[in-house]
Amino acid sequence: MRPVVGFVWLVLISSPSQMMGQAIRVGVHGVAVTHSEVTSALKANGLGVGGLLGLRVGRFGFEARGYWADLDSDRSDGTGFAILQVDGRAHFVVARSVAVEVGAGRRFIDPEFATQEIGIFRVGILSEYPLSSIATVWGRGAYLIASQFSGGGTAGLAVELGLGTSVGTPDGRVKALGEFEFQRFDREVRRQDVPLQAMVVRFGVEFGFR
Repeated sequence: MRPVVGFVWLVLISSPSQMMGQAIRVGVHGVAVTHSEVTSALKANGLGVGGLLGLRVGRFGFEARGYWADLDSDRSDGTGFAILQVDGRAHFVVARSVAVEVGAGRRFIDPEFATQEIGIFRVGILSEYPLSSIATVWGRGAYLIASQFSGGGTAGLAVELGLGTSVGTPDGRVKALGEFEFQRFDREVRRQDVPLQAMVVRFGVEFGFR
């Protein structure tokens, strides 16, 4: 037991100096959302706004983010709906530029039965790499486990992929960013395939405090 405890303590205290600081991030984003259900022919598109609050302490990072968007549907009945998406993530840096990430998310729909409301848990990897003192790129991938749908069904395979970049001041106090996120749920109801997917593009500005 003592060797295990000693190893964990060594990992925690051996973080590179740039990883051991504490930082808070606050962001405001504009979002463009595309939501597809069953087939790509059944699409809804719209614009909205979002926000982010993040905290980093040493190797640990925590992030809460969300967005609201009003979508117009391509369906013949012209039914539109609004999406409120909220997500929480926590990560732990295990190697230079690589972190293990876990989290949960919830998607609310208004009106309630216009499409599926979804609840998820995620387990994945986050990789962030500085291109220079003012520019950074990052990517993340996660397996979405125990997905829950308001209309029932299960998803044997559900994944989330993201890619982003930011440019800002060398001290990290202000930066502009762009990000693309994709989610896919291979949902099945009564042995029938009824997949769901969503794409979100974010552009915005974030402020950092130390």
